[in-house]
Amino acid sequence: MEYARIRKEEQEMGIETETGMHRDLTQEDLVRLGLNRKGKWQYTIADIEALPEGVRAELIDGELFVIMNTPSTRHQELLGNLFFQLKQYVMEKNGACRIYPAPFGVQIKNDIHNYVEPDISLICRDENLDERGCHGAPDFVIEVVSPSNRKMDYVRKLALYREAGVREYWIVDPKHEQVTVYDLASGKEPVLHPFTDRIKVGIYDDLYLYVTDASISLQESMTRAHQNGREEGLAEGKANGRADGEARFARLTADLLREGRTDDLTRAITDLEYRDRLYREKAL
Repeated sequence: MEYARIRKEEQEMGIETETGMHRDLTQEDLVRLGLNRKGKWQYTIADIEALPEGVRAELIDGELFVIMNTPSTRHQELLGNLFFQLKQYVMEKNGACRIYPAPFGVQIKNDIHNYVEPDISLICRDENLDERGCHGAPDFVIEVVSPSNRKMDYVRKLALYREAGVREYWIVDPKHEQVTVYDLASGKEPVLHPFTDRIKVGIYDDLYLYVTDASISLQESMTRAHQNGREEGLAEGKANGRADGEARFARLTADLLREGRTDDLTRAITDLEYRDRLYREKAL
């Protein structure tokens, strides 16, 4: 029944669906939705909030851009790989930054005329966050290019992110299999990387991302975790008269990997109390 109601509302607005996906909006659709104004300073966040459910848009200097296309499988795979690695790193380091994938609202200039939904936003200032999203510039932004938004990502958003104070901006381009890295904080020239590169994140001292293979990053994390486990094992042996800490940790990580419990594994790397609970559960 819910699907039938939504379908009826879409047809009344003139937004037909094909195979479960919205087609591109026509000019008539925009008029029906009240989105036919053009030019700078014409739209505000109130217009965004008034859109029908399921219709998303962004604002740059009051100019509205409807997000019309459903992301491709390739787009989502790349986004997922990068998000996983960032999340894993922050958890491992007990970092204060927060990472959000799209759709996540960013009032990037903290005004009523600029609103974007970056593919990935990393925010290190809690005061910029509330239940509605981010107010101000994220520290690090990643956009994965789609065929319909190339100019937006390479031109319009680049200028906006630079002006708003984003520290670092990556454009991930599946068509050319390259990443353009902009160090906006320093104003350095952009650097191009093929997808096969191990790419340094400038806002951190020791973080490298792999665009297409998150498993490599996981293996590096595991290597660090085993080293930490070895050091903890030696300390445990000295304190308690036994040196089995390293072996216990190695068995635990192997079990978690075999069982596909990556969330537990990531948490065990950084949370000693949680790791001890897992030890007890597995009687290691």
